[in-house]
Amino acid sequence: MIQTQTIDIQYVKKILDNCPHYDMIVNYEYPYGDVLSKKLIDWYRELIFSANGNNENQLILIKALDKSLYLYVKDNKYKRGIRKIIGVDDLSFNNKVTIKDSIKKLIEYTSNYEKKEVREVSIAKWL
Repeated sequence: MIQTQTIDIQYVKKILDNCPHYDMIVNYEYPYGDVLSKKLIDWYRELIFSANGNNENQLILIKALDKSLYLYVKDNKYKRGIRKIIGVDDLSFNNKVTIKDSIKKLIEYTSNYEKKEVREVSIAKWL
């Protein structure tokens, strides 16, 4: 017997509207053997579609995660920093505390990284 699955297209559209970099992130071609990138992208994909599309706090959270993963796939300096604070073992769905800690680490690092980048650009002056 074949089972079918129904998908609420409005829900998917709402989630993807809050994740403008989704296609770039999930289609990122990471180097062979890069377990952290593979696990991080799979974790991101699972996490955003487990969010409640009617909960504004969760939508804000997935938008912040989308920005973090976008920086991860686009900026090697950011990627090196993330590799120092997050390990493959941190990216699981076994424990809610682990999920929250990983999300918190990503968002805090992204915020600090963006502030640092803005400060470095404003300090550097061209003569």
